Amino acid sequence: MDNIITPKGWYNWGDPNREMTVFYGQYKCTGPGAQYAGRVSWSRELTDEEAKPFISLTFIDGSEWLKF
Repeated sequence: MDNIITPKGWYNWGDPNREMTVFYGQYKCTGPGAQYAGRVSWSRELTDEEAKPFISLTFIDGSEWLKF
């Protein structure tokens, strides 16, 4: 990830209520924007098991837009 990512990793666009429903995690990210220091307190690095549903091609019809 590029350093365009804010260190907090999250911005609520001025509405703290958004923090009540968001799930924020990262998985095996690298690069200057992937540094975990400074992230919001409720974010975390996902385990392999936690990331499985998100890296499957069935997630959001990945086979339709992810080309390998």
